[in-house]
Amino acid sequence: MIHEDRRKELGKMLMDIAKYLATVGFIGSLLTDKLSVAAGISIFAAVIALVVISFYTIPPKKGDR
Repeated sequence: MIHEDRRKELGKMLMDIAKYLATVGFIGSLLTDKLSVAAGISIFAAVIALVVISFYTIPPKKGDR
């Protein structure tokens, strides 16, 4: 039970980090002309990786098993 709660909180935290990273990348691309394609791709890849990790970290509900 305790580990399930910790996994849920970790998953939510990783999802928040992914949202913040996507926001920083989007705002950075609007405010500067120097955002390279490589930086954009790396931000996108990091966001996707964090979303996937957080999806698998959050445990399924008891009724879904």
